[in-house]
Amino acid sequence: MKFRWDQAMPPELSVGKPPPVWVYAALYLVIEVSALLLTVSTWPKGQPVASQEFVLHTVILPLLASVFIGIFAYHGLHGSFAYQVAVTNSERWHLITRWQRQSRSGVAVLDSTILTPEPDLAVHMLGLEGTPPENPARIMALDSVEGADGASRVRAVLHQLLTPLIPGLVGAVRSRSFDLVLQCERQESSEDVRAIWKELELPGDPRVRWINNEKEVDFADGWFEDDRHMSYGYEMDRTPRYRLLLAWHLNDGGPDARPTFSESAVALLLGTATLAQEKQSNLRQQAWLLRQIVGDADLADRSLALLLDAEQVPRERIHHFWHSRLKGLAQHATMGAVGNSGLKVGEHALDRAVGPQASVARWVLQALAARMAHFGQGAQLVALPRSNGVALNFVVKERTPVSVRWKPEYEYSLFPLLESVACMTFVALALLLSDSKAWGTYETVTVSVGAFFCVLFAGARILMRRVFTDNFWRAYR
Repeated sequence: MKFRWDQAMPPELSVGKPPPVWVYAALYLVIEVSALLLTVSTWPKGQPVASQEFVLHTVILPLLASVFIGIFAYHGLHGSFAYQVAVTNSERWHLITRWQRQSRSGVAVLDSTILTPEPDLAVHMLGLEGTPPENPARIMALDSVEGADGASRVRAVLHQLLTPLIPGLVGAVRSRSFDLVLQCERQESSEDVRAIWKELELPGDPRVRWINNEKEVDFADGWFEDDRHMSYGYEMDRTPRYRLLLAWHLNDGGPDARPTFSESAVALLLGTATLAQEKQSNLRQQAWLLRQIVGDADLADRSLALLLDAEQVPRERIHHFWHSRLKGLAQHATMGAVGNSGLKVGEHALDRAVGPQASVARWVLQALAARMAHFGQGAQLVALPRSNGVALNFVVKERTPVSVRWKPEYEYSLFPLLESVACMTFVALALLLSDSKAWGTYETVTVSVGAFFCVLFAGARILMRRVFTDNFWRAYR
């Protein structure tokens, strides 16, 4: 089922208190007095009352009749509705829990390397060290990357990106659940990646998957078609536990070259939510890139409101707002939405710091925000353009756990206990009223009818659960 940010959430149903004990006591007294008056008025003259038959008609039969009628009175006045409420509230709990889990899903940044024209860009932009750089219209190059031509510069960039990640890459590759994703201008750069991989003596020969710069990926969804697999009607997640993303933008050299974007490069070693579940406290991540919300540019305020209402992170923990490559309506609507949201955040524009940005900024910005979240600077809000509008997401050090409280009132049983007791009571009444001293056809039919109704009530309980759940998901799917 596709995730919806505007998922309707049903209110919790409540059921009133069951009938008080005095109702059943009054019922028993009425039946007991009626049975006593009827027995006394019809009792044969001269027959002693100190007999089993008198006790049977004045005590045992009225008690069984009271239990039988009381059970169905409870079922009609309270039990059937309480069962419906329990089933519905249970499905509601599952809906909200699953929605919260999906809204807070994403990928973990295990390690990263960021190459930008300004060193230590993240801490400078936040003013933690030095002053924030201001290069709003300057086309800047990666001076630290040396090379005589484009190919050698690519390899130099790859060498600088991969070297700091070697310890983490060794463990990731040996997990046998690893792939490498390349997002850049040329698919041929895959050969450069393999060459540097061997040069650094990294283990194995990983699968390198190239995606062009126009492809937009979502952190909480599959990046490739084979990341999801349908098996027996269920969707199976086949995303590798570890994924290394490499992305860069290098300007072409030459006397006639007129670059339009600043250079930058980034490497992100990512881990899936499945990996986090398996490793639990043993997984050491820098930060989490949480599920993005994507909406039309003129509806940026609505997108941000939905994102905040999802409570991926408490509002008071959101301290910084990063953006890049936003223009025109997308820029003004997004800035207005953040300003009107009541968030107290510092604004950080990548384009203003290191010049006009290429599409690689989508990853550079996430890596910068992840590093600052790792450095204890709170949750980071990131805004980036999309072909269909604006994408917003949070970068957090730790995910907020799912917090939907399960209540004992949500529990229910598919076994019709009270109805079965009523059926056994009916059988006991019918057998005690029989004058036969031996087992015969009447007794066999009576027991069979009681067993049949026990099975019928069990089937009805299962069927009604199916009806209640179908009605619920039909309304809120």
